[in-house]
Amino acid sequence: MGKYMNKRLLFYTVINSVGAFIFGWETTMLNILFSMRASFGAKFGLYTFDPKRHFWAESEDKHLREMIITPSFTFGGIFGVILNLYLMDSIGRTKSLRIGSIIYFIGSCLQVFGNSIVTFIIGRAISGAASGIALSLCNIYLAEISPKQIRGTTGIACALGLKGGMFISALFETLCLKLITKNMTAQWRVAVGGLLVPSTLFLIFVWFLPESPRYLLLKRKDEKALNNLAHIRQKETTDPSILAEFRGISMGVKKQLAHGIISWKALFNTKSVLYRLIVSIVLQLLHQFVGISVIGFYSTQIYSKYLGLSLQQYGAWLNTLSQFISFILAIPAIHFVEKVGRRLLFIWGAIILGICMFAIYGLCHIVDATGIKAFGWICVGFIYLFNIAYSWTWASVVYVWQAEVFPIRMRAKATTIGNIFHHIAGMLVSSTTTTIMKYISYYTFIIYGVFCLLGALFSYLCVKETKGIPLEEMDYLYGGGNSQPKVPTEDIQKKIEDDKNVVKKMERDITEA
Repeated sequence: MGKYMNKRLLFYTVINSVGAFIFGWETTMLNILFSMRASFGAKFGLYTFDPKRHFWAESEDKHLREMIITPSFTFGGIFGVILNLYLMDSIGRTKSLRIGSIIYFIGSCLQVFGNSIVTFIIGRAISGAASGIALSLCNIYLAEISPKQIRGTTGIACALGLKGGMFISALFETLCLKLITKNMTAQWRVAVGGLLVPSTLFLIFVWFLPESPRYLLLKRKDEKALNNLAHIRQKETTDPSILAEFRGISMGVKKQLAHGIISWKALFNTKSVLYRLIVSIVLQLLHQFVGISVIGFYSTQIYSKYLGLSLQQYGAWLNTLSQFISFILAIPAIHFVEKVGRRLLFIWGAIILGICMFAIYGLCHIVDATGIKAFGWICVGFIYLFNIAYSWTWASVVYVWQAEVFPIRMRAKATTIGNIFHHIAGMLVSSTTTTIMKYISYYTFIIYGVFCLLGALFSYLCVKETKGIPLEEMDYLYGGGNSQPKVPTEDIQKKIEDDKNVVKKMERDITEA
């Protein structure tokens, strides 16, 4: 399995990836559902049938209904993130994930079996609350149980699960659209019902996750923490490598606990912490403002409205193919993140995303002016490239970086604030895009292209590299104010060694235990 990866850690990584898989399914599902004019569209008032033209036309309030349906998932996510703040440090990482899995399942059932737009929206909001718990906590959990050498790899696995969910969702919804053509009620219910499969799997397998050793140390359960660490590493508690790793983790956690769990006041008054918090907030805002939701929710409408491609003939399949390519090409990113690091992925990812957005605008403009569909197919290629670049970079690196950079005594509060801004940004983008596109058409892509370039500039100026640095030592990286070391410097290493000398007595006590 590799030097640092073993079967148990891989199993726990896959389980957490299922939580991200459900999130990916939810975010892609609406794209195809909005194309089911005679079933989903008719049921929820998005389209009305014109008997004279034998055509399903958009209802007058279609954009308003989409403005409510689309962001309801994100709105629930905000509530879930806030709830997670009180769960993750009080009852633990695994119990919080179990609660999230139950909420996911309830939300999925309401969406599948409900009969009104209100029930569907409530179901999406409940599923969104579960995503607020699961998506952020999965990354934190994996960061806490993974060796530092592959911490980014396990974090990327969540992004791979998310992209897998987007691809399977697109494929399943497309098959429902193409194959279930007689029973319109069955068409949209079966399409939404696919959600129950990953939701049920997550509900079952999340109970196999052991509690994070770092959380147990936070609660001063040292013996249980050592047992869990050995269990995750598939070694005995007396193994020298386990004792050495446990000593390092325990020293770092106990040193942080000597200062106590950080208060809300201290969170905003401590310069190095506030700096990290602001960077995290901006990254989470840019995570959405680079325009992934625009492509994710409305690509089929882009194909038909701006590129002149037949929605019935190409729309759903183009979206499915895009998700498949993004998923397959996201696999190499698992190893890429540890070699390149987080910071460069932020910078170059944002630049490529920006180029794609401006290219999409330009090609839509050319198609509109000339009517030459060949340029529309080139634009489809840039939409594909956008999805690929996003899956390699911003899709997961934001969560990987955020899960790493905050010490355990402030991790719950800081990540909660960051994730709240992620969901707020997602709600703003998803609720306003359909209206913006209605009035300024493909010029919308210029707005998101500018945000992409701002993301590259911000990452270059403000993001510090966290690759290869133990979680307990992130304070050393950010203790120097605005300095920006790309790797652990000699000064950082010297500070670490000085602290190790100070806590030698603690180290001996842990060894004897």
